[in-house]
Amino acid sequence: MISYAVSVGSFGEYMTPALAEAFRKSQLRNLELSFRPCAESTEAARISAELTRNLLDEGVVRSASVHLPFYAAGRCWDPSALDESRRREVAARFRKLIRDNAELMAPHVTLHASNEPPPDEHPARIDQACRTIEEMIPLAGELGFSINIEYLPRTCLGNCVEELQTITSRFDPKHVGICFDVNHVMDRRRELPDMIAALAPRIRTFHISDYDGVDEMHWFPGQGVLDWPAVMKQIRAIDHDVLLIFETQNQLGLKVSHVADPQFGVRQTEAACWFLENCDEIVPRIRNFRIPGN
Repeated sequence: MISYAVSVGSFGEYMTPALAEAFRKSQLRNLELSFRPCAESTEAARISAELTRNLLDEGVVRSASVHLPFYAAGRCWDPSALDESRRREVAARFRKLIRDNAELMAPHVTLHASNEPPPDEHPARIDQACRTIEEMIPLAGELGFSINIEYLPRTCLGNCVEELQTITSRFDPKHVGICFDVNHVMDRRRELPDMIAALAPRIRTFHISDYDGVDEMHWFPGQGVLDWPAVMKQIRAIDHDVLLIFETQNQLGLKVSHVADPQFGVRQTEAACWFLENCDEIVPRIRNFRIPGN
């Protein structure tokens, strides 16, 4: 079964009073929570945590997935660090962050396997990332979550099917899966359905957005180049439950800093759920539309 969720990171990482109010008025219940604010001690982070806990306690939203930080509190959280003492420190930070915020935990945890190391470091860094994952598995078993390694772009670990298979094959599927970010396949967009098919046994979640076919843009589905009927056909063919998490840029105008009212972003996400559910019909109608007077 397909379920939908939205990343709080789509709205700038932090839960704000305006965003909390937008969720109260929304059909959306499933959230991917960013744990970056949980790693910080700013006033914005404190307010975000309080608002999030209130929404969860009231049953307004559910924690469907948690995104672990890759940068937070001025520090890098790279699980593939080549320096072993640094890697162990990062792994310990992840475990402490999860345990300290256990009441926010979800069935899924999204993890970036690295930042952007040079390709010649990948074999050694895959081993290091796997050591970090291995050290997190006892906690995953205790709290009942899947560690989902994200399909990442550019020179990150997990930037291709083969690397994700190499990483995940070392672990039991009940503990380690894949978060497939369809925005991260870069110039291989035509291969996306085949990539999904190849990784399907391990895919637990998707990060959903559209892009320009070159680099990540995090547009809403239908605003970019992805063939959504083909993508959704392959997603529907997966024989287990998957969570589709919208990770989009909710802004107006050309400047990322010009963030729209959260209510706008929430409504756009609701409309995007409808689009994906009906894209088999909608996309052909758009393609066949003839503009009057032209």
